Amino acid sequence: MRKTPVLLRQHIGWHFAKHWVLQGKRKPLDTGAEKILKSKGIAVCKPEDIINEKKESKKIEIVDCFDRPPPLDETHPNWHDEILLSYKDDNVLLEGLSQAKIITNTVEVRQGLPERIQSNELSEDINEAAKTIIMNSHLLDAEQKKLPKVKDPERPAWNFPRTYGITQGRRNKLITSKLLNLIESTSGHQLTKERYLFEDLFFSFPFERNGMLLQFQLSGDFVLTSSKPLSPISEESTENLELPDIYPVDPMITLNNENIYETRSIYPINPNIKKSHPHTLFIHFDREVVKNLFEEVVTDNQIFGRSLLKTFTVAASYARQKYGDDVKNLPKPVTLQSVQTDGRFFHLGVLQLNTLDLEGTRRNLWYQTPLQYLFDNCGYKVGRPRLEGYNSKVIKQLYGFYNSV
Repeated sequence: MRKTPVLLRQHIGWHFAKHWVLQGKRKPLDTGAEKILKSKGIAVCKPEDIINEKKESKKIEIVDCFDRPPPLDETHPNWHDEILLSYKDDNVLLEGLSQAKIITNTVEVRQGLPERIQSNELSEDINEAAKTIIMNSHLLDAEQKKLPKVKDPERPAWNFPRTYGITQGRRNKLITSKLLNLIESTSGHQLTKERYLFEDLFFSFPFERNGMLLQFQLSGDFVLTSSKPLSPISEESTENLELPDIYPVDPMITLNNENIYETRSIYPINPNIKKSHPHTLFIHFDREVVKNLFEEVVTDNQIFGRSLLKTFTVAASYARQKYGDDVKNLPKPVTLQSVQTDGRFFHLGVLQLNTLDLEGTRRNLWYQTPLQYLFDNCGYKVGRPRLEGYNSKVIKQLYGFYNSV
């Protein structure tokens, strides 16, 4: 094997780097120029003083299109030293229904709905239409958005593939509006003329209890109103009925503590409107929004308490608008029905508001159903949409609510 001749070539980059290091070690020679300039009274400055000249920046006030929000401290215009205990749409109570009864001075006489709410048999056409509504709301709608992450408690670190489909809020809105449309179209024309449907209303009810200031600020996803208020359910005395006991738990636990607030009593429907009386409140439930403070799964009992507090807020704000801000024992009870759903489960309740004196002996009345499921499963099997375990009892009860007077 013949050896290749050595090429006498130089690496220019290497020589440049070595030359740079060598020149960097050279010391400047004293030429005597500085001494001559100082003798003639000429100032000599270091180059760093001229190159790195310090400049003072001036604060410029920029006028925005919108005013900046004030800081969330004592300088806020709505700051109060007194703490407000608030309950909002994303809250649940630790003790659920029992705690809600204590706060609202409400008792439950018996399980189930009042006897006056009739559940008549439904025709086959109505049942088929209800099944179609369920399929359209849960499977066949055109919305395709990224759904929340799937979590497995036994494998918390496992990342499941992200799925796309109909969001929880969309499903709730679709199934509620479509079922109401079905009920209205198959009910009597005279009864339908006495109803009106509002969407996304905001209610607020401030009050005092045990020397503490509370305020419920809640939304009504759908509010069905009527030209006449619902008649009272019971006229019996409630003074001998006892509230639940949750000792040693404080009845005000898990309510929000706020110093920045504005107390307002709001019933958003103008009393001059003919159909301003609340009839049925529809509440949407989304587990991604409604959560415990301690990141635990929301229980059925907490769902029941949420129904009671929302129904109480709407009924109490209506009573205060109708009878005045200082009313305690109502001249005539206010009755309101409520339906809470996540698209699959339905919880129905009826509240008879007798008093706004929440520390008195007179009680409010609450009736409710257990948690009921409209169907067992709605999904695709072998590539075909399929509905399993349809429960017509829920639709019957919704018809009974709509026909209540």
